[in-house]
Formats: sequence, C-alpha cells, structure tokens
Amino acid sequence: KGVASVTTENRMRILRLIENLSLGTAAVGYRTESMHGAGSPQAQRIMIARQSNMPHKKALAKVIARIKE
Repeated sequence: KGVASVTTENRMRILRLIENLSLGTAAVGYRTESMHGAGSPQAQRIMIARQSNMPHKKALAKVIARIKE
C-alpha cells in the first residue's frame, strides 16, 4: 500500500519507466557498478548513493514519465 498523495496513474508511469530501463529498449546489457568485482554489495550501495545525486535523478524520472505535481 502506498501513500495516498501519489496517484495510481503516477505509480504506473514510474513502474513503466523502471520496466523500460531494466528490460525494454532503454535497458543496457551491463551496469558498471555491478562489474567492478571488489568490495561488499553494501559498500557498493553506499558509494552509488553518495555519488548519484538522487533528488536530481528523481526529478528527471518524473519528467520522462510525464508526471506533473
């Protein structure tokens, strides 16, 4: 169950974007962060989180999925 402030349409738009990026025409065959071969998965997650600029990427995903808020 999600928060009431997010519409079902917006949830579906984001799910379709994720589907396209992971399995669809926008998917890549490999991910650099998964191929480095060193360190624990948690250390990998920490470094990705530090360098990802997640708020900016969330804003871009909303633009791509045509979510208006």
